[in-house]
Amino acid sequence: MVTNNSSDYSPTQYNVQTGGASGTLNNVAPSSTSGVPVISQGASSQPVFGTAVVAGGGTGDTSFTAYAVICGGTTTTGALQSIASVGSSGNVLTSNGAGALPTFQAAAGGSGFTTINIQTFTSSGTYTPTASMKYCIIECVGGGGGGGGTANTGVGRWSSGAGGGGGGYSRKFASSATIGASETVTIGAAGTAGSSGQNAGGSGGDTSVGTICIGKGATGGAGNDGSGSAISIGGAGGVAGTGDITFPGQQGQYSYASTSVFYPQGEGGSSYFGYGGRCAIATPGTNNAGQNYGGGGAGGSSYNQDGASAGSAGAKGVVIVTEYI
Repeated sequence: MVTNNSSDYSPTQYNVQTGGASGTLNNVAPSSTSGVPVISQGASSQPVFGTAVVAGGGTGDTSFTAYAVICGGTTTTGALQSIASVGSSGNVLTSNGAGALPTFQAAAGGSGFTTINIQTFTSSGTYTPTASMKYCIIECVGGGGGGGGTANTGVGRWSSGAGGGGGGYSRKFASSATIGASETVTIGAAGTAGSSGQNAGGSGGDTSVGTICIGKGATGGAGNDGSGSAISIGGAGGVAGTGDITFPGQQGQYSYASTSVFYPQGEGGSSYFGYGGRCAIATPGTNNAGQNYGGGGAGGSSYNQDGASAGSAGAKGVVIVTEYI
């Protein structure tokens, strides 16, 4: 039974009453901070308004760093902790091991990329990767072969030299580690035109980025003597080179001498990036060179004794490097 005394029946306004010793009541004064809970102090002490510990479903703390990540305490029941800094925009939360709070740090370099950059080489030089380049795709096309020339024809006859082949294509996926500080770039030269008469066109040169990626040059078309039914063989396309994907260029078109005019003949072979040159009809000296990069040159043409004709040059090669940064 609660005894009759002033402390039993005259509690302070807003205080919490609890049982006291010898059947009396006690007043527990509230916290001046709104929202603070009543916390047990054990079986032999009066409760108080205070901070709930982790074991009691609380945080064990009264404040945290604004916007900071909250982590566990140093023990399973220790007060929760906020990390020291909220980091900078774009930082990632990084573990510092089992005995330390994590921290925000700059993202480590990885396979992801944010920028694509293209370097194109139309002349030999040096490929130096753009800063922070992670991976790149290298494309190489070899030089196109030159078209063959033709000798003068007889009355009422048509003749042309054979077309040069198209340059071969190669593509290679490479990491920055594979490239290193730089690689030498070699652009395959265009095959020279076969001179007037039965003269073959020159072969195109190989295009390469070091030994990592190589596009092979094509061979030139054969010349034609303009007599009888002579047949001239087109230049072979550049063969498969070095790379993850590689395939040959198109063979140049054959040509022949005849009393009939057949069109087209003696056209240059095409490459991945360029068409072969077209052969003119009965107009010596106006045959078309290989187009863009790696196209084969057309053979020279002659009709009805209008004179010997030279072929046309092929097109030089190219290197295109697509960088992922």
